[in-house]
Amino acid sequence: MPAGQVQDMEYNVRSVKRELRKERTPHPAPRTPRVFTYRRAVERLARADVDSALLDAACLMEAASGVRRWRFIVEPERAIASGTSDLLEAMLCRREAREPIAYILGVKEFWSLSLSVGRGVLIPRPETETLVEAVLEKIRFEFRVSSFESIGVPSSEWQAPGCKPETRNPELRILDLGTGCGAIALALAREIPHARLYALDSSADAVRIASRNAKALGLAGKVRFVQGDLFEPLRAIQHGFDLIVSNPPYIPSGQLSRLPPEVLAYEPHQALDGGEDGLHFHRRIIEEAPARLRANGWLAVEIGEGQAPSVMRLIDETEIFGPAEVKQDLSGRDRVILAQRRPRPHG
Repeated sequence: MPAGQVQDMEYNVRSVKRELRKERTPHPAPRTPRVFTYRRAVERLARADVDSALLDAACLMEAASGVRRWRFIVEPERAIASGTSDLLEAMLCRREAREPIAYILGVKEFWSLSLSVGRGVLIPRPETETLVEAVLEKIRFEFRVSSFESIGVPSSEWQAPGCKPETRNPELRILDLGTGCGAIALALAREIPHARLYALDSSADAVRIASRNAKALGLAGKVRFVQGDLFEPLRAIQHGFDLIVSNPPYIPSGQLSRLPPEVLAYEPHQALDGGEDGLHFHRRIIEEAPARLRANGWLAVEIGEGQAPSVMRLIDETEIFGPAEVKQDLSGRDRVILAQRRPRPHG
């Protein structure tokens, strides 16, 4: 074959290979920037059956753009900057898949504290603030301790002469069982700065996130976070507690499948599943708490709907606690059970 023909064939082969490479890796076509408005974001979330579409759309747009959410609400056709549209698109897709907005944003407010949350911890609910309120009430009236933080006295003045509150014990000790992201323990630490708190959780992820929250809030020295199953990590600790508080799992196993997609598909089931009747952990806590409570100490636990009579009966059957009390949340539902440990008999 003449040399010229060979060169022509080689040239043609190289040309074909170049064309094939172009087909495999085509040059990206110029993209039309997405235009996101509050109205459009709301419509997308509403089509995904998100009940809180109005609020969630505003929160996501604020997180993506840095513009305050109320601006989008009052100007529903206001578009965010094109440079933030990819971030908003990603967040909207996650919310359309029913991922909780607290996980998307990475934070949840509880007791006016901004707490980091993630897939490894239960998202704190507003109803659980009823438990914090009930415990603070007992601290103020049963232990004669005032919350100076709640009435505007800065923590820097807590050690000022005359500011230290009266207590029956040299140091008020509180135990939080199943702390999750640390919501209850950190709320109590903020309100009662001189108290010593222990917070336990079986999840390593929860202990890590709770510890990070304590550090971010400047409360790392007030709460000791420990991983372990209920009271197990405390076997080496000899002292008792003035209060034991807990928001344990209380959803009956058979009802988990009825939970909203946000809860069922994303939140940790070990923080939700309370066993066959929802009271598996309540039984264990009520049985083991007396050995860890000081005389006249208090137990406070959160409960689910309709569980108050059963939990009160469990407390009464111990014959160690006094009559149980019930506290209702803002919706009028029984939410918290409290009971005081009777003094140990002498002799």
